[in-house]
Amino acid sequence: MAGLGDPAKRMAFSPPASLLEADEPELERLDIKHHITQLLTGGNLHFAPLAKPNRILDIGTGTGIWAIEMAEQYPNAQVIGTDLSPIQPQWVPDNVRFEIDDCEAKTWAWPEDHFDYIHSRYMIASIGNWASLIRKAYKHTKPGGYFELQELDCRFTSDDNTLLPTHSLSSWSSLITEAACAYNRPIPRYTDYLSWFEKAGFVDIRQQIFKCPTNPWPKNKTLKEAGKFQLLAHIEGFEGISIGLLTRGLDWKAEEVKVLMAKVRPELKNRSIHSYQRKVFVVGRKPEKSASEPSTTGKTIHTSTLRYGGGTAPPTPGSAASPSSAVGSPTATGGHGHDETGPAPPDQINAFTPNMPLKQEVIDASRREADEG
Repeated sequence: MAGLGDPAKRMAFSPPASLLEADEPELERLDIKHHITQLLTGGNLHFAPLAKPNRILDIGTGTGIWAIEMAEQYPNAQVIGTDLSPIQPQWVPDNVRFEIDDCEAKTWAWPEDHFDYIHSRYMIASIGNWASLIRKAYKHTKPGGYFELQELDCRFTSDDNTLLPTHSLSSWSSLITEAACAYNRPIPRYTDYLSWFEKAGFVDIRQQIFKCPTNPWPKNKTLKEAGKFQLLAHIEGFEGISIGLLTRGLDWKAEEVKVLMAKVRPELKNRSIHSYQRKVFVVGRKPEKSASEPSTTGKTIHTSTLRYGGGTAPPTPGSAASPSSAVGSPTATGGHGHDETGPAPPDQINAFTPNMPLKQEVIDASRREADEG
């Protein structure tokens, strides 16, 4: 589901751990999530300041859409996408290939200090030990190279108290994180990743946080578009992931989960509830092996919540204008739209220009506005 990561994309070969079947609707949903991310980030595939990377690794590649687009953006790079499930297309650019591999295996198939850039995203509910995964990424990144993690904190929240603790969405957030922990797939908070990057040894660690609306409640055109597709992804994947985790982690019966879903579904569609989930992007650089650069852990940690006025162009990743370079400085909040039903959340992100329309008539007009919700 869109609110969680994509255990299906990694675990289709591991029946005891699989939460969603990697069928056609699920693959389509994964591409919808890619589209949502492109909307929120202004079409940026990455925020690491890459120049001319030679070797790129995409962990848990899913449908392979990110790896394919990176291969097109960097035609001189060799892009490898790994997954436990061979669900990627056969016709791809010459400089991309897909391999079956388990990122949680004790050892990886490649040498240490090998990749210029390693990328991972939307793996929550798929990883048992996040600190270990980040350490492995550090080990296999070349000195001077980058690891970028793009994840989602599935916990619903709001800035204007339109989402209350008594709402079923709030209950779901608590239950699903409790179930994931019991199932040995803990779901980190968006604030957890920085310390793992630092302890692994990365330097120049930068974090950016995006807020993704649950439905089309914002007035801002791009945020409304993101919310429309987010709602579609929720509606199509919410019940499956909830049954998968709640029945295995908390021993619920499927019928009990469906009762909860009947309460949650109307709140997902309710535009008077200004709920959102946070997407966190963390980038770290592996220090050079030289006397000129001390082998210290990442003490230059920068974090920012992106808040741009409508129409502001996205900064160049890694540039001086990048929001992560201006830690502690106030950022404009003007121009973000909110629904007539309440005040605008003061911290709401303003997304950028959409990247491209989705195929299949924009997924059948977002499944007829998520079943006319």
